Amino acid sequence: MTEPKRVRVDDVGAVRVLTLTRADKKNAFDVAQATQLWEGIDAARADAAVRVVVVAAEGDYFSGGADVNLFLNFGTTDPSGLLKVARLYEPLRACEKPTIAIVQGHCVGMGVTILPHFDLVYAAEHVTFRTPFVQLGLVLEYGSSEALPRLIGPQRTKELILRAAPIDAPTAAAWGLVTRVHPADSLHAAAMQVAAELAEHPPGAIAECKRLIDAGGTFEEATRAEDDALAKRYGSPENVEAVMRLMARKQRPA
Repeated sequence: MTEPKRVRVDDVGAVRVLTLTRADKKNAFDVAQATQLWEGIDAARADAAVRVVVVAAEGDYFSGGADVNLFLNFGTTDPSGLLKVARLYEPLRACEKPTIAIVQGHCVGMGVTILPHFDLVYAAEHVTFRTPFVQLGLVLEYGSSEALPRLIGPQRTKELILRAAPIDAPTAAAWGLVTRVHPADSLHAAAMQVAAELAEHPPGAIAECKRLIDAGGTFEEATRAEDDALAKRYGSPENVEAVMRLMARKQRPA
């Protein structure tokens, strides 16, 4: 049986856009949607023509979280399929290319906890973010007991998780869960403009900066890692090409 289409793939220049198309189910993650998104991110990662990966969605929800049928049919669902849902953050964390979430609609559950694994998150100003885990007798997932406190602080994480009440987009941005908020009608264009800008930067430098930022560690460990990376980057073909291109632009007549 043909698997239902859950993710649309579009290329805009060097930007690969993966759009969740299960709007009638609030883009809730079933096995098919999680598998197709995972495969889409992996394919973009492997494609040298792709410089930036964007995840967007159709409808009123970016994602309503896990499909309720996963809970109801937990004992009979293929374990490998469940793993695609349960560890959907893995392809995002493994991607050396910039990853951007365009959050056009509301986020619930894993629709929220997946966001810290993107490099940038742009949201429409009307959307809300809610994590009803405790209301369902569950706990948070996607490594968010580490990722959320690191991103927004432990007290804000506890308010988000323990109250299970929605927060609005401006609050999410003030806390650091969202990079920037835009009016709904200009959100997609604004986020795609950022994606296009990132696609113009040397990809090796982008990948190294991502790796250094994500590595964490002490100040001393960070400076050593930066020094090691710079020693390899100085005079590299990518570095020389970028410098020559910059010099050529400066020498152009006004």
